[in-house]
Amino acid sequence: MKFNPLAGLAFAAALYAGPALAQDAFPVTIEHAFGETTISEQPVRVVTLGWMAQDAVIALGVDPVGISHQAWGGDEDGFLPWVREALEARGAELPVMLEGGTTDVPYETILSLEPDVILAPYSGFDELAFERLAAIAPTVGYAEQPWSGSWQYVVETVGKALGMSGEAAAVIEATNDLIAEARAANPEFEGKTVAFSGGWSEDATEMSFYVSTDPRSQLLQDLGFTLADAVAAMPTDAGFTQVVSFENLDSVETDLLVAWASSEEAVTYFETNELSSRYRPIAEGDFVALTDRAFVMATSAPSPLSIPWGLDLLVPQLADALE
Repeated sequence: MKFNPLAGLAFAAALYAGPALAQDAFPVTIEHAFGETTISEQPVRVVTLGWMAQDAVIALGVDPVGISHQAWGGDEDGFLPWVREALEARGAELPVMLEGGTTDVPYETILSLEPDVILAPYSGFDELAFERLAAIAPTVGYAEQPWSGSWQYVVETVGKALGMSGEAAAVIEATNDLIAEARAANPEFEGKTVAFSGGWSEDATEMSFYVSTDPRSQLLQDLGFTLADAVAAMPTDAGFTQVVSFENLDSVETDLLVAWASSEEAVTYFETNELSSRYRPIAEGDFVALTDRAFVMATSAPSPLSIPWGLDLLVPQLADALE
């Protein structure tokens, strides 16, 4: 199955083209982990921080003036491939890259951009950072926990902040249609259990599994898989991953294991380590290892831009592993 990286955008544009959808009324108030943020009028100059937000802004036809530098998976300038492709496809001016990535907040650079709004619905900064950002412009943080929330929530939140809730709904629908198309084309996914692990390194003694509310696990479920019972039972209020030691890996029974690794050498380490190599999905080859950094980001931060880009790579690998 072949996916067009901009198919979601084209379909969304067709859905909300024309005068049928009026702009949201301002002011709008958005609740998040740090309280409430009121945006008095429709923003023009938009800065995004963290993951996914820049994708949602671009998918809605708005060109951000500043976005987080993506050291993992980004190109030499810090742009994720689907971000650069989407902006260049419409001849947009590329935004300022905010050095510091998703950890350090470059307040002075953000201030110089004179933003009307700062959108960070999938990020990890603390309350002090939020207060400093809010002193620059109205700032929207994450809903409850750092680095948590669905891609649908991100798009909805960005749409509300930009006065484009109708357009956001259309983008979500178009993206869900692409996922549904992949699911329908691969009925063998239905009923198969899956677990998503991450951060494989060459000196590991444990494996981290993404909990049921993490976007990685959610995407696999949307494709038709059922989350492994042990993963489904993991608490979702104590972070987006839960750790299982190599000695206890058999407690996570699953038909298929998907994992991202820091390198091919890390994959080899898990395949040959005395303990992890005994874990059934690894021992029997029922796993998909993701090592390309852009591909890892596409599955780690699914969005209306990265989902169609990543499905073209992910779906065939899932199907091959099940065979």
